[in-house]
Amino acid sequence: MVEKPEGQRVLVIAPHPDDDVIGCGGTIRLHRRLGHSVFILYLSDGERGIKNMNPIKTAELRRVEAVRSSGHLDVPEENLFHLHLRDGDIINQSGTNYDFRSILEKANPDIIYLPSFCETHRDHYAANILLKNNLVRGATIAAYEVWTPLIPNRLVNISSVIDDKRNALLEHASQLKELDYLDAALSLNRYRAAMFRKEPRYAEAFIYCTSVQYFELMMSVE
Repeated sequence: MVEKPEGQRVLVIAPHPDDDVIGCGGTIRLHRRLGHSVFILYLSDGERGIKNMNPIKTAELRRVEAVRSSGHLDVPEENLFHLHLRDGDIINQSGTNYDFRSILEKANPDIIYLPSFCETHRDHYAANILLKNNLVRGATIAAYEVWTPLIPNRLVNISSVIDDKRNALLEHASQLKELDYLDAALSLNRYRAAMFRKEPRYAEAFIYCTSVQYFELMMSVE
């Protein structure tokens, strides 16, 4: 169980606004407590995320929610990037992308968080293909879980920042109205900590390895 996550420069890749908080919101907050620079890249604006609302208005609302949410994690708005890929169709936009490469260069991360390649959500899996096709310099990968539980090799104790994660999730009110996943997300964190019967009450789980190892593993299970 890790108490202090490593990495001075951190890039979090989220296919949609809220994936970052569900998968690694507590760990993001811990990085910021340690004084690490954190950047969050939203691949899409999640414009398909609200039924019966105009996609343009939905995208605007979800960008606002992302800014408010990141504030609870102490990530400033200037460290948020939006790639504006089509929600639900990232797999068909996962080739060479120079805007994506430019953001990677600006963030210059030594650790990258993204949904694991085990995710059954097609946009979450596509995030891995996009990164594989555009990552020029090696980095540590920490793959997180959103819709699909993974077999982790790292747990991060987020008990001390669980209120910050909860408050960050609550800012995504439009999505909680569509699907109330707040309790489910925090219950998964409780489950991850349950194997440690003493102090940790909440934990986030990751596949943690070098980028070379990660993509080799991803290709081996395709």
